[in-house]
Amino acid sequence: MASPPIPDSPLLEAVSSITLEKGTRDRFVANISPEWCTQHSVLGGYLNALILSATQKFNALEFGEERFLDPIHVFVQFLQLVPPGQVIVTCKRLRVSSRQCVVSVEVARAAVSGNPSTTATLGIVTCANLSEEEGLTQHSKPAFAVPLPNRHTECVKIDDPVVDSTPVTSKLNWISPKSTNGLWGHRVGGHHREVWVSFRDGSRISDLLHLAMLSDMPLQPAATHQAGFYFKYALSTLCMTVEFKKRPGPSTQWVMIRSNSHMVSNGRYDVNIQIFNEGGDLLALSNHVVYVSELRARVRGAKL
Repeated sequence: MASPPIPDSPLLEAVSSITLEKGTRDRFVANISPEWCTQHSVLGGYLNALILSATQKFNALEFGEERFLDPIHVFVQFLQLVPPGQVIVTCKRLRVSSRQCVVSVEVARAAVSGNPSTTATLGIVTCANLSEEEGLTQHSKPAFAVPLPNRHTECVKIDDPVVDSTPVTSKLNWISPKSTNGLWGHRVGGHHREVWVSFRDGSRISDLLHLAMLSDMPLQPAATHQAGFYFKYALSTLCMTVEFKKRPGPSTQWVMIRSNSHMVSNGRYDVNIQIFNEGGDLLALSNHVVYVSELRARVRGAKL
């Protein structure tokens, strides 16, 4: 019996649908669907993937289809929340060498009612060609050498309502070790967290742009450190970086996202993220700075 066809990737279709603004070679228009949102705005990881998609299209116009195919690193600074709807993405070449190019990218909310567009997100993208990289390679045993948890025997499906509470988180299957105290991902200890993810629609994690989005979907160390966290606090990411180590295989369905925070202090914390395939190969590294704000009780009679 033939296997069912693998669905196309909704993420790649969405971020690749950006169009060149008429009369320009560096400005693109994108319409972002609410399906890529958290409770109140577009997921930062989706904006990251959109920035990379625009960079690839810009590079193809500037240098041709075969040069600088792959993002190898991206820094993203979030300035304002981005609601779903139209955005303008502007690219600018910063540096070009024989091996790499660096592009700055601005994502601006479209002008409304005569008000000028406002820059909401900034990105700095370094591109190269992963298949042509060569040079010094060193193999070493990591200090943190705990094997990945077995998805079938050591993990269970996360049944916390929080995973279905937003459109974008409900797109994923979440499989994680569960501790005896009911908290998720606490197999290793401290602020280390582990979760296996895949897309519920069966589409594959086959592109670097998938890793760009998933790098913003770990188990948050602070949020999984205490029960009922999201009833008391809100999180906002100040900035993030992603370094791409390896392109995922075309049939990749599951990846492991490991996250760790070195210090949660005074309403701010760091997140270090590693993304692995099922074979244990490191695909990407990411670092975030996250702010925590306490939710205020709604005053009686206040407007919703």
